[in-house]
Amino acid sequence: MLVLVVEDEPMIAASIEWELVDAGYEVLGPAGSVAEAEALTARARPDLALVDINLAGHDEGIGLARALKSRFGLPVIFVTGQHAQARQACDAALGVLTKPFSFRSLVATVPCAMALAAGRRPARLPRGLEVFEVWPVAKAS
Repeated sequence: MLVLVVEDEPMIAASIEWELVDAGYEVLGPAGSVAEAEALTARARPDLALVDINLAGHDEGIGLARALKSRFGLPVIFVTGQHAQARQACDAALGVLTKPFSFRSLVATVPCAMALAAGRRPARLPRGLEVFEVWPVAKAS
């Protein structure tokens, strides 16, 4: 599974990448900007995007999440400390993993997000993950 990581703080981005790779996921990025994330997505078509809302000091992650969803059909989880902004942009993502988070929660969020995107509700959500109910999910087969 290929996971796009969009995070402009280098230490946080590296930590997320290391934990996901250690858990067996392939990581695309990390991308530090909207333009980089869109270019990577167009080339590699990831399965999931983990997107920080605050990129370069602005709420650019929200617009990026909407673009990834509309242009590529890519499921997004916000990974951010801006919980209120994430909730207001619930149309753009499956949910939000609030910073600070444990790496155990981060790794557990990936299969939960994929289940949600496939129309299945996981039995348990990782600590710190809030799911938005308005995401249009595919019908379970």
